[in-house]
Amino acid sequence: MKKILIAIAFFVFTQSKAQVTFSPGLKAGYSASNITNLGTDYRNDFYIGGFGLLKLTEFYNMQFEVMYLRQGAKNYKWTDVQYGNVNTQTFKKTDIKLNYISLNFINKFNVKKFNFHAGPGLDIKVSEDPYNYNEVMIGGNSSFPYESNSPVDLTINLGVGYQITPNLGFDARMRMGIIEPIYTSGYYFFNGNSLNKSFLIGLNYTFNN
Repeated sequence: MKKILIAIAFFVFTQSKAQVTFSPGLKAGYSASNITNLGTDYRNDFYIGGFGLLKLTEFYNMQFEVMYLRQGAKNYKWTDVQYGNVNTQTFKKTDIKLNYISLNFINKFNVKKFNFHAGPGLDIKVSEDPYNYNEVMIGGNSSFPYESNSPVDLTINLGVGYQITPNLGFDARMRMGIIEPIYTSGYYFFNGNSLNKSFLIGLNYTFNN
C-alpha cells in the first residue's frame, strides 16, 4: 500500500510540473510545386497561414495549421490534333494553377533549437486557372490538354525547423499528395498517376511564447 501511495504521489508531482500551453502563430514563405509524371517545371509562388501550437512536453508538440497554398506546375506540354485531320499537329504548352486551403496536423519533435515534424494534411481546392481557353482552341476544333480530377487532396508532410528566437522560427517542408489533382489520358497511360508535390521554405512567428 505504501508503494502505491508513493507511486501516486510521484505521478501527481510529475503531472503538476508539466505545463501544457497553447500559442497561436503566423507563417508565410516561398513554395515550389509541381505535378509528377507530366514533364513540367516547378511553379514558384507563396504560402501564408496561421497555426496553433500545443506544447505538451519539452520534446513533443502538436501543431494545427490553416494555410492558403498556391500549387500546380509550369510549362505543361501537349500535342493537339485538329478533328478530321490527324496529320495536323500543334505542340502547345500552358501553366497549371491550382490553389488550396490546406489543413494540417503536424507532430513536432524538438531537439534543442531544432525540430523535426511530420503529419497528414487535407487540401481543399478553392480556385484553379488550368489553361487559357483562347490559347487552347484552334478554329473551335481543339481538345483540352487535361481535366480537373479532384477538389481535395490528402497529403503527407515531412520537414525540419530551427528556432531563431523564442518567437521567430524557420522551417522547410516537403509535401506529397496522394490523390490525383488532374487527369490526362495520354500521360496516365504511359506514366501513371500525376500527384501534387511541393517544397515550402519560410518563417513562422509564435505569439505568447
